[in-house]
Amino acid sequence: MTNTRSAISRRRLMATAVGTAVVVAGFPAIVRSQQAKRLLKPIVAGLNGKEGDPSYNSIALIPKILREKYDVQIEMQIHPAQTLGSLESQAEGVQTGFIDITSFSSSQLSFWTDTYEFLDLPYVLSSWDMALRFYNSDLFRCLATQVESKVKVRMLPPVGAGGFRILWNRQRPLASPDDVRGLKFRTTASAIEQSLIRAWGGNPTVIPFNEAYVGIQQGVIDGFYVQPIWNFNFKFFEVLKHGTHVQANFATQLQVMNAATFNAMPEAIQKAFMAAAQDAAEIANPQDRELEARFTRELQGKGVQIHTPSPAELAKWRDKGQQVWSGAKFDQSLVRELQAMS
Repeated sequence: MTNTRSAISRRRLMATAVGTAVVVAGFPAIVRSQQAKRLLKPIVAGLNGKEGDPSYNSIALIPKILREKYDVQIEMQIHPAQTLGSLESQAEGVQTGFIDITSFSSSQLSFWTDTYEFLDLPYVLSSWDMALRFYNSDLFRCLATQVESKVKVRMLPPVGAGGFRILWNRQRPLASPDDVRGLKFRTTASAIEQSLIRAWGGNPTVIPFNEAYVGIQQGVIDGFYVQPIWNFNFKFFEVLKHGTHVQANFATQLQVMNAATFNAMPEAIQKAFMAAAQDAAEIANPQDRELEARFTRELQGKGVQIHTPSPAELAKWRDKGQQVWSGAKFDQSLVRELQAMS
């Protein structure tokens, strides 16, 4: 993992902040409360989405909501799209306090803990509606408490991260797992994700996301398994020409705050901050849901061929994918409780 102390300093963060206020157009009118409160310490957020992305808005909206709904004044300095370093260095930075907030996918939380790793199992979350029920459930909060007991973070409300992942590659159309054999796919450190790529016939290769574009250009990897928004926003359509909508993994964005930063807030501001984070998530999720289909169309407009498997083809993807379940270590009661939300 990158040495965050040398890569990121609090002084540099303050000097290079993109701004002390975030304005998001179209935000609904909010009734003000009576008593204003102020947090003097600036909050630094290093995210993995670009400005305007729903996963960016789910954090960037918090100061505006706090100000207009809860009369709490905070300064938040937002750094988009890994401008503070790799996901690994940002994950380390939020633990040490060099940054205050970061976000990443459920599979990337394996940097720290396997608590949410069962979400990486294919064919567990079957729809947006199911995911939203989970995000607002006692089950999610119970798991968040487990993470907080192991890692020096406070879990913020989760959001979707672009809907379902699509299996992208530069070589050929993939109608079934039989077509995958021999292709190399970028994966995270998640053992489940790597096993899934193997089950479909591919070769998993763990490299940072910000190295994937060059890796595809140079033939180090042939593709990756991500949502349409990440393909489009980072211009992977320039090097990837095929995608298959395998409908296996719905992406969840986990958002965390340094525990010491949160604990240093007065109790009244803590409560308002968490309420504002929930409000922001409830704005970002519908945005994200609408954008999933739009970015799919945008990629097709850029010449990327996206195959939707027939029922018979999809059964092959599902049969191969669910073989991962037998070799994965996870609490089966969690999956049963989750599937009860379908």
